[in-house]
Amino acid sequence: MKNMKSRAAFVAAMCGLASVSVAGPDWIEDADAGSRINSAQVPAGIGDITTISGNLGGRGASPDFADMYVIGVDDPGTFRLELSSADFNAQLFIFNITLSGGALGLLANDDEALELMNPVLTSMSTDGSNAVLDLPGDYLIAVSGFGHNPISASGQIFDIADPTEISGADGPGGLLRHTGWEGIGETGSYSIGMEGTVFPTIPGPGVLAGLGLGLLAAGSRRRAG
Repeated sequence: MKNMKSRAAFVAAMCGLASVSVAGPDWIEDADAGSRINSAQVPAGIGDITTISGNLGGRGASPDFADMYVIGVDDPGTFRLELSSADFNAQLFIFNITLSGGALGLLANDDEALELMNPVLTSMSTDGSNAVLDLPGDYLIAVSGFGHNPISASGQIFDIADPTEISGADGPGGLLRHTGWEGIGETGSYSIGMEGTVFPTIPGPGVLAGLGLGLLAAGSRRRAG
């Protein structure tokens, strides 16, 4: 534990954060996870990360219709995200952030099955786009309510023609970087179960600047139970 706290303190000093706390295998959204690469929440810890929980909601000037997190994938062969606990119709997305300049759409899902409105992502698309997550590394994931979709400068990044498909980035904006969201989505609480995943490797300040990725100074805590 002493070594873990020392590492967290070092990361905070290097990245100019007010504070970074070490998490257990579960991460609970602290304040609000942002909806862009430069405001995504970065869970801090070492080793496996198995769940991420949070909430979407609100109207007015700054509605919260999407949350983004940076995660590490250490085993693409067993990679799986499943939003098994949500009180609204949710969607899951994953973006590639290995290249400088922003996030490129990779995979998306609306529903695991027609009778199950919980989204699931594995490492391979099922829509014929041949999109695949086949390399370990850090990725950007997002949860939003149905109707709120990621866009690039050319339009929607994903074309989820069948709600049960795992879609590649085959929308009109699929070849360009994520720039925002469009549409009003459903809101509520969620918990994402995760396999083949670890806490992200937080890059140095120079890499952060290239990615446009801002580290959120977030407190963390273990889930009760």
